[in-house]
Amino acid sequence: MSDFYKLRGKQELVNKVIENIDFKVDALLEIPSKYALIGGGKRLRPLICMLCAEMVGGTNVIVEDAFVALELIHNGTLIHDDIIDEDLARRGAPTVHVKFGGKRAILTGDALLSLGLQYATKTGNIKIVRLLSETSLKMVQGVALQTFYRRRLASESKYIEIIYLKSGSLFEAAAAIGGLSASDDETIFNHFSDFGRNFGIAYQIRDDLQDAMNSDESRRSDTVNGDLTLPFIYAIESNRIDEEDKNYLLNVFEGKDEKIDYKKIQRIFKETDAIDRSIKKMKDYAAMSKKNLEYFSASEAREHLNLLLDLFYKDLAYDSPI
Repeated sequence: MSDFYKLRGKQELVNKVIENIDFKVDALLEIPSKYALIGGGKRLRPLICMLCAEMVGGTNVIVEDAFVALELIHNGTLIHDDIIDEDLARRGAPTVHVKFGGKRAILTGDALLSLGLQYATKTGNIKIVRLLSETSLKMVQGVALQTFYRRRLASESKYIEIIYLKSGSLFEAAAAIGGLSASDDETIFNHFSDFGRNFGIAYQIRDDLQDAMNSDESRRSDTVNGDLTLPFIYAIESNRIDEEDKNYLLNVFEGKDEKIDYKKIQRIFKETDAIDRSIKKMKDYAAMSKKNLEYFSASEAREHLNLLLDLFYKDLAYDSPI
């Protein structure tokens, strides 16, 4: 994201707070925990939490504990996801289970999730604690559904349900918690929740699009892994796809074809308008997210959130880095 420097100050503040986390665990878990947390990332969820709080006058101490909780829970689930998906790398570095072993990685993920809830309690706001607990369960349900539907066809609505539970729900919580740090107003809570949910769904569709538009054969794509994505669903449903291409795509998705041709998969996605339709769907959710922000008065924080949404449309191109 080339314009992300405009939010650099906020991002650096988030990183500074996260780098000073007191893990309160033995080095056996602290070392892989720090490896997971300090390994990069855009810190989108903490940024959203902070900016939403600023829009309604949230205090720094409560907000910091809240966004630390979000990032701990996010990274704890990523460790577990990488084990389930058997991913070898994340953000260009070995995954935690590759570097430290599977058993240690599972315990590290558990530790981060537990520590995240501890930080949630430090906010002193039972609504924040309850929301994060509910969100953690949603994320587990999302991973369970994704695992169940691996190499199985499903509808667009089922796909949206999965990405909301697995990914969008934490964005929803990030925005809502930002609001809860300063206000108990139910209308404010609902607008922030809607914003975060739509933001999160748009973000995950974008992530799937980047995967579909990348033909790098050194990595296994979602389609090869048998994971549902919007481009795959749209391609299979398209009346533009011929039988040969449809059978090939289904065989790859179902793990029946060992000869993987990434250029061919990319061609099918393009020729069936699966990419263009997915981009439109992503923009629809991003537009709804922007609409949710219109409830709030104009401010620098609102401008920054709109900027994050605008960044979705930049650098989205074939063979762009993921």
